[in-house]
Amino acid sequence: MSQPARQEIHALYRNYLRLVHDWPADKVRPNRDMKQILTTRVEETFRKPLQNDAEAFDLVEAKKQLDALERLLDNEFKQKYPLSDKILTPAGNPNYYSSLLSSLSATKDGKKTGLARFFGK
Repeated sequence: MSQPARQEIHALYRNYLRLVHDWPADKVRPNRDMKQILTTRVEETFRKPLQNDAEAFDLVEAKKQLDALERLLDNEFKQKYPLSDKILTPAGNPNYYSSLLSSLSATKDGKKTGLARFFGK
């Protein structure tokens, strides 16, 4: 592997590490945390080409994936395609999403939800 290719892979690796560092931890589902999955995947993906010169590393694909993850982290699609009030307040249960969000934020802040308090968890 040429020196410029190694340098480009190192730069890409640093960008992935920055993205993983900025990725929010999921306290609601700690066993299925995207941040942990990304950390493992980045370590496995970048360890192989740096240890084995014969290993082919698809730099173009790695850059595309980094770009897609950065767009998700920046909430680009949430801003580009905002949800309407009609979707957020369904006629059958208009407070469903607001109560769900308050429950999730209570869980994220470390406070117990009503069900957790009820069951003593």
